[in-house]
Amino acid sequence: MSRETAPSAAGGEWSGNVSGVKVTTHAIVGPLQHGVRMHASALADHTPQAARIEGDISEALPQLLADHGPVHVHFTDRIFGRDASEAAGVIERIAARRPVSVTLHDIPQPSNGHAFAARCAGYARVVAAARTVIVSSEYERDLLLRHAGLPPRTLVHVDPLPIDRAPASTANLDSVGFPTTTPTVGLLGFIYPGKGHQQVLAALASNSQAADVAALGRPSDGHQDLVAQFERLARALGRAFHVTGFLSEEQLTAAARAVTVPVVAPEHVSASGSVGRWIASGRRPIVTRHPFFEELRERAPWALTITDDLASALNAALENPASTWIDERDWNDTDVPSTARAAQIQWSRLSSPGPDRKAKEPTNGRPTISADSRASAESQVTP
Repeated sequence: MSRETAPSAAGGEWSGNVSGVKVTTHAIVGPLQHGVRMHASALADHTPQAARIEGDISEALPQLLADHGPVHVHFTDRIFGRDASEAAGVIERIAARRPVSVTLHDIPQPSNGHAFAARCAGYARVVAAARTVIVSSEYERDLLLRHAGLPPRTLVHVDPLPIDRAPASTANLDSVGFPTTTPTVGLLGFIYPGKGHQQVLAALASNSQAADVAALGRPSDGHQDLVAQFERLARALGRAFHVTGFLSEEQLTAAARAVTVPVVAPEHVSASGSVGRWIASGRRPIVTRHPFFEELRERAPWALTITDDLASALNAALENPASTWIDERDWNDTDVPSTARAAQIQWSRLSSPGPDRKAKEPTNGRPTISADSRASAESQVTP
């Protein structure tokens, strides 16, 4: 069921106001195990002064339409509708009733194939309906500016995804879902086409070292058939393909630390929670080159290893697994924000008065950019 909670008033009836400013409600929408909902919930946990509405969109929507106060939504089209157009329509309905701010996830990109144009149009409608727009990487902002046709003077803030160092895990290694007696190459998150499992198996085809593949997670809905496909590919290489299924936070930390070599090798990505989960577990994953990962490396060079040759990188890491662990002396909390810090940054965005607020400096020190200012700048350098 959806639920709405709000802090109690101090010294009087709760009015939804703090110091005369209407408090933004956090909408925490989607399946419980969906990364976007989990991210939204974690940020809301660090913002106790805000009300919150939780549930699948069908459960939460009546409450979202029942009030007129501002609401913040972590949006991806896949949890707000059957397609991007329907999802955008939901946000427009909410925005017609109350001010809406959004953090956008899974930004449309050409690799979406036949759905790309429709997703671009849907996200453009969401941006047009929102009073504040936030994304998690400069790469995502560039995708929006390039493909979504932002309305004039729309500001897009960049607030990187948080990473919290996981505590020591007491989970029994027998519960991680794969044998720890054989070296393993691990991928973290849902199993779906393009996630990287097939790329890793292909990269191991030329590797003579004994190593299995461990998928830390479960298949996405509708993609259960991939497990049998990857098991067959692995057997043809003389290897095993292990699937852990859903893991609790403690089990996931234990599994991430039990893997010999952590890998992130997606075909497309806008901002990756998987790489952050590896880093949080103390691992320095091997990642295939992508603008988002290059952006993260610029901020935290100690946190990941980028490669253009996955097969060679896997071979080197299997020979030297110590290279896949973060040196505690290198960890720098200023390079990657904690969830508490990210929640503080988000709240400062949402608490600023007025829909036409001035752009602020994002956490990575680079200016927030509006669509028209970016277009003007590009027109000056493009022949």
